[in-house]
Amino acid sequence: MTTPSTNSSSTKSNTAWMDDNDEQLDYKEMMRDVASWAEGKNKYPFRQTVTHNLLLMGKTRTGKTTVAEVLSDPCFVPPDAKLHSDTKTVTVHPVAATMIHDNLVYCFNVVDTPGLYDKVKHRGTPMTNEQIKAAIDECINKDVTNVHLFAFVISLQSNVNSDDIDSMVFVKNNYKMLHKYICLLVTHCEEYTLEQRRAKLSEFFESKDVVELGLKDFFANNIFFMGSLRPELKTNPNKQSVRQQIRNVLEMRETFLKHIIEIDVKNSFNIHRINNPSCSIL
Repeated sequence: MTTPSTNSSSTKSNTAWMDDNDEQLDYKEMMRDVASWAEGKNKYPFRQTVTHNLLLMGKTRTGKTTVAEVLSDPCFVPPDAKLHSDTKTVTVHPVAATMIHDNLVYCFNVVDTPGLYDKVKHRGTPMTNEQIKAAIDECINKDVTNVHLFAFVISLQSNVNSDDIDSMVFVKNNYKMLHKYICLLVTHCEEYTLEQRRAKLSEFFESKDVVELGLKDFFANNIFFMGSLRPELKTNPNKQSVRQQIRNVLEMRETFLKHIIEIDVKNSFNIHRINNPSCSIL
């Protein structure tokens, strides 16, 4: 007759480790060590991304395409000015910047639209304002439905004329629903001090026509300045000029990007919410 003691001994032997007081590892401490080790082995690291969509609109030849390039590279030097605008369709410029301090990657989709009041007949028939509006409408209806900031672009390179005012009125009248999401972006400011920029802009907004049209009040999301290194530097390199320009460009670019980054990604304009406020599946 077999005694049960053999089975009891076997059972105790197989489960003895359950009675040992092994040191219990702390999960968080263990995973910190694992992450530290894996960081050196990981050839394809990914980071959390935050994406903002920016749509540029305004009169032709104000520098909308250059804005997209400068946001990506502050040392960008635009080509010499042409007699025509190359932007005939809605173009998306994806830009990404790693923010080391919080381990995030901020992505910007800069949507460049054709310019309003394109009157130059060189290289074919210019687009009408209605054609441009149709292109913008299609963009915010289908391609980029969540836009965090609309920027209306004007230039300080020359005196603001009737086309500048008319283009601002066109946007105000056709896109009244953008009031909370639109800002004014003033370009070609690389050679002006902040005081000069503000003085030139005040002169524009204090003019009788502009005051009567209430244009300043439409841009609820403030006013920003931008610029780029001048194309003339290619043929006439000048250390004093490039120092002044790059310092201004970096300062203006930083201010504008900081504003975009601080926009809550959940606070975006979506045309479908406007047309159907009850819609909850987007």
